[in-house]
Amino acid sequence: MFSRIKKKGEFVFGPGIKSAYDYDYASLSDTMSDAYCSQLVRKLESWQKQHGKFNVVVGIETEGIRIGYQLAHKMNLPFYIMPHKRTELEQLGVPSLPADTHWLIVDDIVTTGTHFMNAVDQLDIEDKPESITYACMIKRNPDNLDFSAVTGSRDKEQRWVRTERSDLIDKRLIALYSEPE
Repeated sequence: MFSRIKKKGEFVFGPGIKSAYDYDYASLSDTMSDAYCSQLVRKLESWQKQHGKFNVVVGIETEGIRIGYQLAHKMNLPFYIMPHKRTELEQLGVPSLPADTHWLIVDDIVTTGTHFMNAVDQLDIEDKPESITYACMIKRNPDNLDFSAVTGSRDKEQRWVRTERSDLIDKRLIALYSEPE
């Protein structure tokens, strides 16, 4: 599905995770991104029938902003930007919302879920089952990644890659495309 933007090479992601390929979502035209967003909206609408309506969309910097903005527009919801740095979030001024707000947090590609976990922490959202839904275009399969360079071992509980909420992310993640093994 995303074969046009799949790039082969030697890639190292933030914490040292290695991969023989990456996806360049930014290289998609606005029209292609809009078309993919339309498909993702269908999945999100189906999800909402079982898990409640979203109240707000948050796009994680950089391509999550592009996708989140398009999704918010298509679903007629307020949109906010989630920068990577807390100090930048304070400058943007995301308002405090009621505790029963259902957040849709969006990114282009999910590798470990760390950006989602950071967004929840920065927004100070109570992490409960029906308050947060995550969405992405591409969900990377961890079995296709090399964790050997990450501090600690992939099999150790204390590795650098945050995993304390990864099960919750997987249970609440709507992906347009999930990578096969």
